[in-house]
Amino acid sequence: MYTLHDRVSYSRIDHKRKIGVESVINSMQDCALFHSEDIGRSAAFLAERHRAWLVSAWHVVFVRRPQMGEYFDVHTWAYKFSGIFGQRNFLMETPEHEVLAYADSRWFYFDSESGKPTRIDKEESEGYGTEPPYDMDYSVSRKVSYPDTLEEQDSIFVNPSLLDSNQHLNNGQYVRLAVGYLPMDFDTAEFRAEYRNAAHYGDTMTVYTGFSATDEKLFYVVFTDENKEPYFISEFTAR
Repeated sequence: MYTLHDRVSYSRIDHKRKIGVESVINSMQDCALFHSEDIGRSAAFLAERHRAWLVSAWHVVFVRRPQMGEYFDVHTWAYKFSGIFGQRNFLMETPEHEVLAYADSRWFYFDSESGKPTRIDKEESEGYGTEPPYDMDYSVSRKVSYPDTLEEQDSIFVNPSLLDSNQHLNNGQYVRLAVGYLPMDFDTAEFRAEYRNAAHYGDTMTVYTGFSATDEKLFYVVFTDENKEPYFISEFTAR
């Protein structure tokens, strides 16, 4: 298990003084990347070998989002490697071990020369090792389906400020942008996301949003290309 000690800063809170949903995801992503750095498998190290880890799915459960000034810890560990995929848990808690959020995530190993996923190197999986998975619901599919009744809302041009070192729109930026389309005062209890295709500089994403017709607690934000093929699908469950 790898641990990142953190504190809720003003730049990360919402209008209710709670850490934003997107900032929780970013803290988890930072924790995973620091884990890689500290075991000698950094993004720069992998880039030299034309490799990268890219996230394909998130499932995050929010118990309580801490407020401005609160201290918290984020823990992460890998629990399974198979083929091209690595699966990683996260646990966010107070220093007194009150659980704030927990998550499952799925990543795939990528060959930047071929532009395709590739089998995980033995040295890579052994560098992390595995620990037992967190006690949470794993029956939820990593494939996020969405209703065909969503309404077109907007378009987003992918500018340089949204890119990461892989020259893709960063996975945390998708979440940040999606949160901006939630109804006012929507309190997220659970979040699921699936990344279908990488958006690059110069792409224009069309935004579709809407509630489920069968469950009024479910709200969807979907970003698609000009052919309505999804880049990113997100599902927010209201508390």
